[in-house]
Amino acid sequence: MSLRHPAGSGALLWFSQRVTGVVLVLLLAIHFALQHFLGTPSSGVLDYATVSARFANPLYVAFDLVFVVLALAHGLNGVWMVTEDFFHKPWQRLVIWSTLATVGVVLLALAVVTVVPLAGQA
Repeated sequence: MSLRHPAGSGALLWFSQRVTGVVLVLLLAIHFALQHFLGTPSSGVLDYATVSARFANPLYVAFDLVFVVLALAHGLNGVWMVTEDFFHKPWQRLVIWSTLATVGVVLLALAVVTVVPLAGQA
């Protein structure tokens, strides 16, 4: 059993790593501008009330969820690409891939249960 993608060369993983990296840099710049410069309260302190008011807008929720999904995909893909270089036995790859998939699902679920309930509190 091989846990490589169908093309087998690693090109798709390499390309997706570059694309998600570029998109994440752009999303990080937007996130930083929104959180620290645009719409910051006059006190300069970003508090729970301000954040929950922002999450009343579905675009903020969508933005944060896309940010989390891309960050998880980028990070887990990077770890998988590194492990492919060092672990060659099918059972090792299966254990590592299963662990990464489980970690990804758990972290995504935590992000969703954190961000989505805030969307209804305005």
